[in-house]
Amino acid sequence: MRTAKLSPSLFAANIFDMKNQIKILQNNHVDLLHVDVMDGNFVSRMAFGADHIRMLKENTDIPLDVHMMVINPEKHLEAVIAAGADIITIHQEATNCLYHCLQTIKKAGRKAGVVLSPATHPANIEYVLDVVDMILIMTVNPGEGGQKFLPDMLNKIRQVHAMAKDRDIDIEVDGSIDDKTAVLCRNAGANVFVSGGYIFNNDIGQHVIKLQQVLNIKR
Repeated sequence: MRTAKLSPSLFAANIFDMKNQIKILQNNHVDLLHVDVMDGNFVSRMAFGADHIRMLKENTDIPLDVHMMVINPEKHLEAVIAAGADIITIHQEATNCLYHCLQTIKKAGRKAGVVLSPATHPANIEYVLDVVDMILIMTVNPGEGGQKFLPDMLNKIRQVHAMAKDRDIDIEVDGSIDDKTAVLCRNAGANVFVSGGYIFNNDIGQHVIKLQQVLNIKR
């Protein structure tokens, strides 16, 4: 099984204290920082853009795991790449030129990933498996807050894990990930865990440590 990694979601951070919160994450040796880019169209909310990614890149050495929840991501890739994103994941449902988008990311020397919303069948990404570095499985509906973990997604994780076979592909999960759902997803085959509300609820350091412990992530 691939090494487990933790990717705290900055969308749940306190914007007025984000610098200190990122420092706590860095001191606790998290693997990635998850940055949601939302356009208010693909999902109803709006969040970070290329300028924010650039500012983050200038102030932390933690690799940036950028999740693009935007329609026609091909229009924004150049800016996001230039801003310093290390990993860029795009929704299969958001573009008619998925393969081109993934190639653009790879040619820029960044890691490329594809995202599956809950109702999207894994068969939709069968022909890009040799291009991607990461597959992100949404365990809630993207861009909506206060949702419960969708247990049906555990079977999707198993399907994607089987599809990936021996390829060098990380399987990421995002949506209501806490110390309990993370273990369920790990057992199903996931190895990268996005957690927002759970980590940024009160004691950030303790919640990071708890996730690292249940996932056997060595600090």
